[in-house]
Amino acid sequence: MSRPPQVPPVRRDEPIDPYATVDLSAATPQERARLRAHLLFAANTGDPAAFNPYSHEQAKLSAA
Repeated sequence: MSRPPQVPPVRRDEPIDPYATVDLSAATPQERARLRAHLLFAANTGDPAAFNPYSHEQAKLSAA
């Protein structure tokens, strides 16, 4: 009996410190605003999805 092919492991981004990669000393106010928005809203792309509670149908199935 042969085994099904295995999937390669998930490669996650290495955690970095934004303060070590962004130089704000020479940035204009517009560049600082753009960097701040990017760090606040787009820096956590490697995080897992938010927890979604069970739907009513899933709760009924798990209670059976």
